[in-house]
Amino acid sequence: MKSGPLTIRSFEPRDRAAWDEMWAGYLAFYETALAPEVSEDTWARFVNAAPGHVGLIAEGADGPLGFAHAILHPGTWSPRPVCYLEDLYVNEAARGHGAGRALIEALAEKGRAEGWLRLYWQTARTNNTAQFLYDKLARRTDWLRYELDL
Repeated sequence: MKSGPLTIRSFEPRDRAAWDEMWAGYLAFYETALAPEVSEDTWARFVNAAPGHVGLIAEGADGPLGFAHAILHPGTWSPRPVCYLEDLYVNEAARGHGAGRALIEALAEKGRAEGWLRLYWQTARTNNTAQFLYDKLARRTDWLRYELDL
């Protein structure tokens, strides 16, 4: 990867092939597979900026390097919206060069400008590489996550 300026911007239709490749890498990292229609729906919601959806792409001199999918939702402790950073991915070759940080900071900047209450996210307990970055940017909480599939 070449060093150079990094641009963070909203998804555009021209990003589809790069997003498909990165999305496949993201799913492989988490050892999961999704039906093609699920990925198609995910792409459509973020490229079309569906209400409450924010999709950002990090782009360097060589093209797209990573992406962020975030979802705004109301909370119960404030009338201000809360933003869940659901997916954050940076190409393996681009990791450690600031793309992940830039994506989170761009999302936080958008949130400050739009009056969001907070930005939050989670990662696997074993994802030490991501936690190294996250510990520099945000406060780690003591909360555990539970899931009930419906």
